[in-house]
Amino acid sequence: MINVIKKILILIINCIVYQGIIKAQNFDAELVSQKTDISLLNNKLIQNHYFEIRINNRNGEKYAKISIPYSKLNQVSKIEAYIQEDNGTIIRKLKKNEIIERSSISDYSFYEDDFVKEFTLKNNTYPYTIIYSYQSFQEEFLYLGYWSPILDRKVPTYFANLTVTLPKDYAIAYSLQQIDVPIIDIFENQVHYTWKTQYTQIIEPEVYSPVLRDLLPMVTLVPKLFKFELDGSFESWQTYGDWQFKLMQELDTLPDNEKNKITALTHSIKNEKEKVRALYHYLQDATRYINISIETGGLKPHSASYVSANKYGDCKALTNYLKSMLNFVGIQSYYTKILAGDPISMIDKSFPSQQFNHVILYVPLKTDTIWLDCTSNGAFNYLGTFTQNREAFVVDKNNSHFVHTPALTPEAVHEKRTISISNDLSHKSKINFKNEYKGEMYEQLLGLEQSFNEEGKARIIRNHIVDKGFDLVDYQVFKTHRDSMKIHLSYNSYAQNIYNEYGNDIVLNNLPFSLPQFEKPTIRKLPVQIDYPIYKTDSIYYELVPGYKLVSNLSNYSLSTSYGTYNLTFDIKNNNILMVKSLLVHSGYYPVETYPDFYKFMHDIDDLERKAHLVLTKTNP
Repeated sequence: MINVIKKILILIINCIVYQGIIKAQNFDAELVSQKTDISLLNNKLIQNHYFEIRINNRNGEKYAKISIPYSKLNQVSKIEAYIQEDNGTIIRKLKKNEIIERSSISDYSFYEDDFVKEFTLKNNTYPYTIIYSYQSFQEEFLYLGYWSPILDRKVPTYFANLTVTLPKDYAIAYSLQQIDVPIIDIFENQVHYTWKTQYTQIIEPEVYSPVLRDLLPMVTLVPKLFKFELDGSFESWQTYGDWQFKLMQELDTLPDNEKNKITALTHSIKNEKEKVRALYHYLQDATRYINISIETGGLKPHSASYVSANKYGDCKALTNYLKSMLNFVGIQSYYTKILAGDPISMIDKSFPSQQFNHVILYVPLKTDTIWLDCTSNGAFNYLGTFTQNREAFVVDKNNSHFVHTPALTPEAVHEKRTISISNDLSHKSKINFKNEYKGEMYEQLLGLEQSFNEEGKARIIRNHIVDKGFDLVDYQVFKTHRDSMKIHLSYNSYAQNIYNEYGNDIVLNNLPFSLPQFEKPTIRKLPVQIDYPIYKTDSIYYELVPGYKLVSNLSNYSLSTSYGTYNLTFDIKNNNILMVKSLLVHSGYYPVETYPDFYKFMHDIDDLERKAHLVLTKTNP
């Protein structure tokens, strides 16, 4: 009787808390309850999923469209759903013919072995609750569970429960993120794990914040031993690497006509690095990237002969293809897995498992180390912002291991602008920009050049690259050669408010750096994560106005902290005043505790930029 009373009291308290949260905040939708039960039956992985989603208004109706992913490896059945009013009355049930099945093929994919079952349940009055459940099962799997009970970052989760029931002798490993350790109950021949969590403190993105998904509650479970086409093990990173290595066996065979092309391309090249360069250029010119997420759940690449015949492939297939070509000419290279993206998300090296989303090629030569992204049309041996400065998993027979990819240096991301401004006071000043970009802007402009027609390029440059307030007249984008890691953008434009007359004086305004607008320390909640340096230099030439002289002091400024540096200098050259500004913000991870100091550094730069103006006055007023 006492236990019954306790349960009733807990239920009442939970209801009060839930109602209090609802009244305190006005959400479009809420995940009231989410439950997942995972078990093994005859070596089949069975998962039962249950959701209660409360729709509060018209904006929340996008969550009334339910998509359930499945594939040939992960089958879905027993879909049930209904709409329930607040008083518990069921007002509509889902009919089987309302479930639509379709491929979930992406815009950038040629083929994916992934599908969804979709349905939509809506009501005419708010609020209402959608309750749905389904079952999924797999016979071969790498994960027992990848559980994050989050409907959307903007949607709270009030109650979430994960239960995992396994045979007592079934070895597993799990990784926890923003969630407590499980309650573990052992019965006769079974082990029962239970996790409970909620997500009620909504995480809002901030300037240069870490990957938000890394801040959400999550449980990842893997079997120590698995069968996924081949028997494999997560006992260690080396055993996982051995499984991936075996999966790729006999995929490196090249047809004779391909061998003849490779021989013709490389027979006269003596230097190993130049041989690698020649074959990388051949890969770029002869093939194209298309995502094909099939074959053992997207972990097994298509063979080199497949790419040779079809002239396309995904990151796995293209990497294996180039690896096979290099092997043919006697150069050792390694299929390397990486967690790509920006901002950087860290690999949990204490948890051997499949944590990667991209594949690149690692070529350690005697005198140099080459890194190649085989999906890129960019420069040779350039990884870029997508894959720089992170752990990469090198797949090697009996010796798989991690290697850190090179970090972009300040010089590798340096953005330089040379700006010449006319002194025409009668209308807008004519301004000529000669810009040299590396790093992120190099990648963006290169993609722009390769993917858009002239009209599209002009629109993007005018609206997204040229600073606001400048009217674009014409532009030119050019690269010196295909392996250059920088790109040039020159353009002419007009702008007002550069030369401003005030009686007998003219104020020359600064063209400020485009800088991130960081939140005030009283508002900021998340750490700052800058994955690669911010390095900018401007050389601005202001044409002197006849009949005027410079009266303001040419004061140079310098600021240096552990977060970076800022410098501002002035000079007079011929008929121009030259203002040179440079800004360097170091890459790094800055905790919230040190954020006030970081913010002060950025705020001081803003203040210096505002003060960076010059005054001319008439010589004979």
